[in-house]
Amino acid sequence: MTSPSFSITGSPHRRRALGAGLCVTALLLAGCTGSLGDTEGSGGPLPGGNGPVQGGVARGIDMPGAPQYHRFVRLTNTQWARSVQVVLNLAAPSSLSEGFEKPVAGATDFTNNEHLLSVNQRSWDDYRSAAEALAKEVTSSDSALARVYPGTDAEGFIETVGRRAYRRPLTDAEVTRYAALFETGAATSGSRSAFAKGAQLVIQTLLQSPHFLYRMELGEEGEPLDGYEVAAKLSLLLREAAPNDELLDEAPRLTTPEAIAAVAETMLEEPDAVKVMRHFHRELLHFDRYGTISKIGVPDYDESLNAEYEESAYLFFEKIFTDGLGVKDILTSTKGFVGPGMASIYGLSPSGRGVVERDLGPERVGFFSQLPYLTLNALNDESDSIHRGVSINLDVLCTPLGAPAPNIPPVPPLEPGQTNRERITRLTGACGGSCHNELINPVGFAFEHFDGMGRYRDEENGGLPIDSSGVYTFSEGPKAFADAGELMRHMAEGEQAHLCYAKKLASFALQRDVVPVDLPLVEALAKVSRGTGAGGSVKDLMVALVKNEAFRTRMGGTL
Repeated sequence: MTSPSFSITGSPHRRRALGAGLCVTALLLAGCTGSLGDTEGSGGPLPGGNGPVQGGVARGIDMPGAPQYHRFVRLTNTQWARSVQVVLNLAAPSSLSEGFEKPVAGATDFTNNEHLLSVNQRSWDDYRSAAEALAKEVTSSDSALARVYPGTDAEGFIETVGRRAYRRPLTDAEVTRYAALFETGAATSGSRSAFAKGAQLVIQTLLQSPHFLYRMELGEEGEPLDGYEVAAKLSLLLREAAPNDELLDEAPRLTTPEAIAAVAETMLEEPDAVKVMRHFHRELLHFDRYGTISKIGVPDYDESLNAEYEESAYLFFEKIFTDGLGVKDILTSTKGFVGPGMASIYGLSPSGRGVVERDLGPERVGFFSQLPYLTLNALNDESDSIHRGVSINLDVLCTPLGAPAPNIPPVPPLEPGQTNRERITRLTGACGGSCHNELINPVGFAFEHFDGMGRYRDEENGGLPIDSSGVYTFSEGPKAFADAGELMRHMAEGEQAHLCYAKKLASFALQRDVVPVDLPLVEALAKVSRGTGAGGSVKDLMVALVKNEAFRTRMGGTL
């Protein structure tokens, strides 16, 4: 069953936007592929109409990519499942999304990026079959349908459920079209009530509409989003779900930064926000890789540690978020979460059966001096200064490193009387560039006091003293350090790590590549993160972000 057609009414810009929506409906129903707004070339229109946006470097921060600024952004699988829950008043998110096609990780910083949210034949088939299954399920009886809508009037049902699905009130014309569809369904044969049969056809059509499957921004370039668009954007960001009835009631008032911030502050205290930030930090720092750790010939390693590492990492960042902490605490906290298997590696007394917070001592400064990060970025029982250096540069400092050199030789075994630092310096010295000598190696060598299991040590390879000192040129200039702890404190007090975190958070929240034209946004968020503006917590950054014009206005792009 196809969706009803819609006439186009309203202001000229709204008619153009809704007209594009009709094109989307036709594309979806025809099973065409590609994401709405896809264009040939390497970048979308620059806000202001000055040509394509390209990635680059700004303030020492790598900002690659080519944002398209799509006016229609398809729901992620999680957003779809949780939005269905809201629309139909389900007890839990729909599990049908577990069988949906998943985005390919690695092509962008985050899997919710607009570039990855296309609709192809398989995904359209998934949406159609899921819509039909859910509509059948919730209208199987009048009592089941009463959980979706307690009344028995068709118009009230269409307006209430339609508003949840479209994330805005339906127009009079839309209500009329759905009323006709309701009557068609009600007249079909079967033992269920006419109301249930009519509601089934309406629900399965609503859930296949582009107004449900896409978050839409219909205004002219540079115009503020309307209150319903803001409500949808906020809810899909901070709850990963369509706005509920209460938020939709509030939507007309979401027209000022202060009103938007007030709603965001409330949402940030909800359990759903914790899940959202768990998702953000998982993709930011690749927590999915903990399950892949393996060690050969390392007696202290057991595969059961992998689950402890992963949970420890999640709990650390959950505490950062829920306790109102920020980037400085990520980089400098000497507390972490320890599982029973991790305790002995830390040199601590047994921690019991669970993963609990412990003081890790002065040598463990920040998350990157903790076992999860160190063990992941290691080779068996040896430290891996190259991967440690690369990951800090890319994920924490956003340093442009360029493409790796071709035909990289393997790391040779340690020779007698040779430190790991000497081995890596010899291996990378022939590359002829500053990448290793000035960027990767100094950061990697800062962690030489931690072996491949993350254990702290003062000597290596038969008693050789460890040198973890170095100099790193940050965006604001070079700084010397004696070890990882001092490096982390430089990063916490400087600007680059805050700029990088702000850039990554903005990319996640805006669901697009963040490029040099976005530098004012990134700088404003970094200022908050450093505590030179209001606050300094991750929550403060989120509030500052949703108040910013980059979040509140229509930024350009094609229909």
